[in-house]
Amino acid sequence: MFDAKYIDAELDKTGSRIKRPISIYLIGGCAMSLRGLKESTKDIDIVFKDDKDCELFCDAMFGAEYHQPYAMKSEHEKLQAAKMFENKDGFHLDLFVKKVIGKLELSKGMITRADLFKSYGDLSVYLLSREDVFLFKGLASEGRKRDLPDMRVLYPNLDWKAIEEELASQRLAADLTGLFVRRLAEFRDTYKLDVPILAKLQKKGL
Repeated sequence: MFDAKYIDAELDKTGSRIKRPISIYLIGGCAMSLRGLKESTKDIDIVFKDDKDCELFCDAMFGAEYHQPYAMKSEHEKLQAAKMFENKDGFHLDLFVKKVIGKLELSKGMITRADLFKSYGDLSVYLLSREDVFLFKGLASEGRKRDLPDMRVLYPNLDWKAIEEELASQRLAADLTGLFVRRLAEFRDTYKLDVPILAKLQKKGL
């Protein structure tokens, strides 16, 4: 597990090697750690706007002593990442271009809601909003219990309207939207907390 201080140092090491201005967007446990919502995370998930930004970042990763792992853990194989990297400490990076895990796209709304965490030279690092991280975690593999505690941390004062509107704008297949609804129900039943949008989504037959 790696804390915010470690992640910050690694981003600085990579950012110093970026050759032109690019922006990256962090999701998942890493974004939570940098927001002070989680002590540490196993890896870092990065979303890029396009292939060119991803390629430039990958070039910098090699210079920062990262490599592409030969043996892949099953949990990473399912992510459908464009690229994966690790360093000598076992710190793992999953890189996605526009779409994450073949499901959610990095939308204009997500970009607007994202907060600039820090700039490392020409590398600008943004954290997706708590609402969008909640949505991503709700669409993670069904049965992945470790996401529920993170969703509980993100829960206070969520903008449920933003989540509902983003879900609608993504135009996901019915089975994926149904997955999110089941995860919301599981979350509600586990923590006995109100999920304002759940009943409305269930009425749609999802």
